[in-house]
Amino acid sequence: MTHPSDLTDRFLLENLDIRGQVVRLGPLWRAILSRREYPESFRQLLGEFAAIAVLIGSGLKHPGRAVLQVMGQGPVSLAVADCTQDLALRAMLKVDQKSPSPLGEGRGEGPTIHDYFPTGRLVLTIENTQTGRHFQSIVPLEGATLAECFERYFDRSEQVPTHLWVHVTGESVGALILQKLPKADERDPNGWARVQQQAAQGASLALGSGAGVEGFDVAALLTSLFPHDDVRLFKPHPAKDGCGRSEEKVVAMLKGLGRTEVEAALAEQGVMKVHDEICNQEYRFTPADVARIFET
Repeated sequence: MTHPSDLTDRFLLENLDIRGQVVRLGPLWRAILSRREYPESFRQLLGEFAAIAVLIGSGLKHPGRAVLQVMGQGPVSLAVADCTQDLALRAMLKVDQKSPSPLGEGRGEGPTIHDYFPTGRLVLTIENTQTGRHFQSIVPLEGATLAECFERYFDRSEQVPTHLWVHVTGESVGALILQKLPKADERDPNGWARVQQQAAQGASLALGSGAGVEGFDVAALLTSLFPHDDVRLFKPHPAKDGCGRSEEKVVAMLKGLGRTEVEAALAEQGVMKVHDEICNQEYRFTPADVARIFET
């Protein structure tokens, strides 16, 4: 399901040769939060995962998905977000409920990425459903936040200077990315530094405005941030919830396991349970259901 407040939109500062993109999640973000009880100090991390997955997924040139995942030992044992080419988004954290909240208490600042993941590594996987192939890249956990980690990743992988802001509340997620293109210094040697400063001063307030309500105006946001620049805004693309129930996919998975393995599990448990961890949904199949699956 799509909603007018769930979108991403690319833009170009034509006079400066600087490109950017805005991500805005309102109802979709609240749906993600509703699937688990998350301590408030973990919402920023989850929101960054969600926004960055949309940024990467929107850039896919083929049918498939972008998957961000960290597995480690610490306050967060698993973090994952994936976004398809048509912007179906899923995201979740597996949080140790015994972790201190808020993290980073006593330092006078919010938690860093290393508070969440004392161990572990971030893996970015790009899946191509046309070819069945996938590409994996390790994103070093360098920086205080996930956004800073991806700034460095984009700098290296795309060789394009990048700055990324993500603002998260219980109602909405807003993200803004700026990237300096090759001719930017020719257009204005001070342009890149100037727009970064303007965005840094106003991005959090602008991205946080509206609390995810309908009618979020990307054009007004960009005009407020860059009033002296020529903003060319492209067609917005709606994001949607990737957590709709799909028994067909689960049935296909059971068929892939084979009748012997499924019936063995059924004999042990009395009912076949399949848990979709990302979406926190459970599918249950009785002996009669399993018989029908393998008779068709």
